[in-house]
Amino acid sequence: MNNWWKYGLAFLGGAVAGALVYKNAKEIRDICAKTLGGVMDLRDKAMETAELVKESAEDLIAEADAKRKAASPKEA
Repeated sequence: MNNWWKYGLAFLGGAVAGALVYKNAKEIRDICAKTLGGVMDLRDKAMETAELVKESAEDLIAEADAKRKAASPKEA
């Protein structure tokens, strides 16, 4: 198959996909908006979880540091 056939089939496929998108643009737009909203909610939840993990890790480090300082002999 030469390049003209490949390019021609690619163009034809793009034209068909474009026609389908144009015909169902409102439905596709609604689906995309719902999907994007769901992804944004997941991102927000992931950020909240990451912040919680970060705060917990900082608390653990602070407690370990305080215990280490309390257990070490005082230097003059």
